[in-house]
Amino acid sequence: SATHCSRLSPFLVYGNLSIRQVFQASLNQQEFGWKRNMASFRSRLRWHDHFIQKFEMEDRMEFEHVNRGYDLLDKVRNDQYLEVWATGMTGFPLVDACMRCLQVTGYLNFRMRAMVVSFLTHHLWQDWRWGSPILSKYFLDFEPGIHFSQFQMQAGVTGINTVRMYNPVKQSMDNDSEGNFIKRWVPELRDIPNQFIHEPWKLTALDRKFLNIDNVYPEPIINHIEAGREARKRIWSIRNHPAVREESKRILKRHTLPGRRNA
Repeated sequence: SATHCSRLSPFLVYGNLSIRQVFQASLNQQEFGWKRNMASFRSRLRWHDHFIQKFEMEDRMEFEHVNRGYDLLDKVRNDQYLEVWATGMTGFPLVDACMRCLQVTGYLNFRMRAMVVSFLTHHLWQDWRWGSPILSKYFLDFEPGIHFSQFQMQAGVTGINTVRMYNPVKQSMDNDSEGNFIKRWVPELRDIPNQFIHEPWKLTALDRKFLNIDNVYPEPIINHIEAGREARKRIWSIRNHPAVREESKRILKRHTLPGRRNA
């Protein structure tokens, strides 16, 4: 993603470029045979403005569930969970690599941003409002209109979007199969054989001592399989609550235009 994304978001946030300038430049790029790619890119520019407009119309979403039905969710603050998540010490290599990379560079691609939020709000079962200020300080391209909408969307508390829960081990295997990203940002694991880089807790006690990771890199903070199963049960259960369904109708009426694809 470091070389295959536009990386224009910080320039848009700080006003170095306008959406109009970027839109016009993308039209010129079509001359080089990038018509389909540029059309897809422009659709993202529309979504950019859509989310900012959504925040302008309902800015309470900075501090409240946009869908008030999710006020019924019962979550207990765990400062230890928040600390290890924020510092990249959860025991899940890709999650930790992402959080450490973010602290240094201010950047993650969309999929990894979604994964770290999903891990916090689903697997660790923490309220999105406890993690939002942390990432807002980390992101070089922090844009309030996008940040709060996307945070709630990835936390599964809008009632109108597909709920996505990212398995941190599967994402690690799919997106960093050789562990290059992990080993760069979690150097404690640089000598781990590739077959264990995504699940270092499967190493034997003797292997951990030999590789010198005892007391250096933590065991997983939770059982991600059990935590994911419990989160899915709770999220899908409350999604069918009358209060959530009623609020979902209100949100769609307020923030979308019927029949318009890019509304």
